[in-house]
Amino acid sequence: MLAALSHSLSAITIDALLEHIVVIDQRGMIVSANKAWRDFALANDGDPLRVCEGINYLDVCDRAALCGCSDAAQVASLVRDILAGRCRSATFDYPCDAPHEPRWFSLKISALDHEGAPAVVLVHDNITTLKRCERQIQFQASLLASVEQAVIATDVAGTILYWNPFAEKLYGWAAAEAMGRNIVDLVPAETSAERAAQIMARLQAGCSWSGEFLVRNRDGTTFPMHVTDSPIRDDQGRLIGVIGISTDISEWKKAERALNLSAMVYEAIGEAIMITAPDERIVAVNPAFIRLSGYAEPELIGQPARMLLAGVLGREHNGELLQRLEKSGHAQGRVWTRHKNGDECAEWLRIDTIYDERGQVKFRVNMFSGITDQKLAEDTIWRQANFDFLTGLPNRSMFHDRLTHELRKSHRSNLPLALMFIDIDHFKEVNDTLGHDTGDKLLREVAARLSSCIRQADTVARLGGDEFTVILGELDDLDSVERVAHAMLAALAKPFVIGVETLYLSGSIGITLFPHDASDVDTLLKNADQAMYAAKNHGRNQFSYFMPAMQRAAQNKMRTLNDLRAALAQGQLRVLYQPIVDLSSGRIRKAEALLRWEHPLRGAVSPAEFIPLAEESGLIVGIGEWVFQQAFHQAMRWRGNIDPEFQISVNMSPAQFRRQSCGNGQPLHAPHLRSHPVLGRYAGTEIVVEITEGMLMESTHSIHEQLLSFRESGIQMSLDDFGTGYSSLSYLKKFHIDYLKIDQSFVLKMVAGSDDLALCEAIVVMGHKLGIKVIAEGVETQEQRDLLTGAGCDFGQGYLFSRPLTAAQFDRLLRCHDTRR
Repeated sequence: MLAALSHSLSAITIDALLEHIVVIDQRGMIVSANKAWRDFALANDGDPLRVCEGINYLDVCDRAALCGCSDAAQVASLVRDILAGRCRSATFDYPCDAPHEPRWFSLKISALDHEGAPAVVLVHDNITTLKRCERQIQFQASLLASVEQAVIATDVAGTILYWNPFAEKLYGWAAAEAMGRNIVDLVPAETSAERAAQIMARLQAGCSWSGEFLVRNRDGTTFPMHVTDSPIRDDQGRLIGVIGISTDISEWKKAERALNLSAMVYEAIGEAIMITAPDERIVAVNPAFIRLSGYAEPELIGQPARMLLAGVLGREHNGELLQRLEKSGHAQGRVWTRHKNGDECAEWLRIDTIYDERGQVKFRVNMFSGITDQKLAEDTIWRQANFDFLTGLPNRSMFHDRLTHELRKSHRSNLPLALMFIDIDHFKEVNDTLGHDTGDKLLREVAARLSSCIRQADTVARLGGDEFTVILGELDDLDSVERVAHAMLAALAKPFVIGVETLYLSGSIGITLFPHDASDVDTLLKNADQAMYAAKNHGRNQFSYFMPAMQRAAQNKMRTLNDLRAALAQGQLRVLYQPIVDLSSGRIRKAEALLRWEHPLRGAVSPAEFIPLAEESGLIVGIGEWVFQQAFHQAMRWRGNIDPEFQISVNMSPAQFRRQSCGNGQPLHAPHLRSHPVLGRYAGTEIVVEITEGMLMESTHSIHEQLLSFRESGIQMSLDDFGTGYSSLSYLKKFHIDYLKIDQSFVLKMVAGSDDLALCEAIVVMGHKLGIKVIAEGVETQEQRDLLTGAGCDFGQGYLFSRPLTAAQFDRLLRCHDTRR
């Protein structure tokens, strides 16, 4: 009686559950199904996976599998494994088509004892909402990753669910450290329960909230932030989280305080003051300026300052003043202005620059006063003292001032500065043979050419005679120094036409860097001068770095590149092959082609040294073409002699694709495949092209077309070093990737129970779900092989199997393996 009652209560309880539940006995017969299962089966009439009591579940799955339903085959296999005791439980996610939108279900399969015999219980959960949220999160994450604002998402309890890269930069916490922690523990510098309750009330009501917060960085510093919080709701409209967008307003606050302070000053001062933004628009004027210009304040604010310039004469004088301002941040002199009534008059203008903490222009303060003969004389004297009369360039005195100023800016911004010392080769011979007048004209032309090679913010100065200096400030790319040096040498190499004479010159350039070489003006100038003489001693018409180590590196790079240009023609390059082994059978089914350089004097040159040079110079195109042909023909030989399905992987550099995208856009190697007599038989499957995750992320339309052309030629694609980059899963399907290569960094320390093993297992499962084979690189021990085999990894590559071999050595290894079988 009690047993019957207990059974009835259990049945009622199971029927009340929303999950779809069914029990299968050892023969595969359905012995019990709850109401949710029966209703679901009825609603999905015709679907072989939705069946009820009295039906053999395994028979239905087998029939569905024969009809092409891969999901049914996988479910039947899992059920049989559990009934046979090979495992205790399994989970299988699958989609289910619906009239309006796809639905997703999770099938949990577990072992069960039914009347003393093995049985299986299957539980269906509807995970459509979860899948939809995952897609939404993936989309939002990709969208918000590059936003120049801190974007943080939390649940209703404040637990951090998303933390974009800019939030990492702003708050000092890496996303991995912030995720899962409460936002109150990381961000606010001061908290108020009352204010938090008010914000949450607005979000619950469906409204966003905006306001200012004082927040803290990981290092303890605090700063003001403008925050906009918006609600995140589920399909039923329930509040499930908050997304906040934060903007650092430290600079705004500082500017506000500075303007408030200056307002008290320039309201009362008698001098006319105009403050402009970096784009030269007027942001503030004082009463004295309004009286001077005749304009009302609303007529000036937001307008370009050039509206006050007078005619051609005014533009000429003002333009000269602005050039000096761009160089040093300070300038003064006579300018011509136009008043509102149309009058034009000369004014004395002094301009000072206010910089922000990064050394960028924040405001220009323009102070006007009536002009006097004394000030005109002072202006003339100032120009004579600071500018070269012959070329109009800054002289030695102004050069020292500007270099000092640029050093301060570089120190604030923590960016390097380059100083170049340029001497005109054989200039004395021009003066001696053609006279000083020709020499002066030549120097003016040299000054103009050098000035054309630099940015507006940089400085070219003439120290005297034929010696020039160049200041390249705040460099975020040191490679730009060499580009400027090459541009200057090229500009000086062009013919100079002076009257009836055509002259040919060259220059010797010395380069020194702040703060790498020195931190003061005198030492930097001495270093640049010494480096310039080193350039002269090495044959002129070139540049030289001051640091011996940098010079040696630059010379070594040049020598290596020159040797590499001849390496292919002289037979110094060769292709080695490393086996890729089928882990389930132990057979060598593939190989990776690896480029090596045997230098006649240096011996083996590391690929890490010469391949970047080949990419930078464009030599990689010809070398890559040669490697592809070698691998292709070798694969064809091994296919014909040993294994008809043998494949060789060939690495392709992004530089090869970018170079090709500038041409006709056709695949680099397709012509060789199309012209091969056995292409129709093998359809190009003998070659697998290996690319990196970075290649997918930077892919342009042209590169995309090239990848698709490879596919059309039958060439398969492999994604190298998987897991170390920033690829999106959608790219794996978009570009029809055939193989994922697990980076060797995950395999190196892999042991049972380790995180690295878990990562490898996850990559294998994901790859197989997407129909992609998985190759593990860097396999060196039997334990690693066994763990990878147990994880279901398809192929292995590494020193456990073999080091890279020549084609002849590899051929013997292949034949040995073939003989054993």
